[in-house]
Amino acid sequence: MFDIENLTLGEIATIEDLAGASISTLGEDETPKGKMLAAMAMIAKRRNGFPDFKWNDAITLTMTEATEVLGLGDTETEDEPDPTEPVSA
Repeated sequence: MFDIENLTLGEIATIEDLAGASISTLGEDETPKGKMLAAMAMIAKRRNGFPDFKWNDAITLTMTEATEVLGLGDTETEDEPDPTEPVSA
C-alpha cells in the first residue's frame, strides 16, 4: 500500500507540482484524481526499483495498473470477514 506518511518532502512537492493540487486534498470529491494518481504512481515506481520511470510513463497507466502500483484495494473491507477470527453463532 502506498504510504503517504513516509513520503519525503521532495516527493510530496513533486506530486503536488505534477498534480496541480495539494496532497491534502486527495480525499476530496472535487480534487481531480488523474494527475494525482499518476504522480503518486510515478513516485511509487521510482521507490520500487524503477528510478527511470517518468511522468510520461505514469500518465499512460490504466486505472487498474495505477491501482496495482499503489496497492489500493489490497486491504480488507469491513464487509469481508477476517479469516483468522472465529465465527460467532
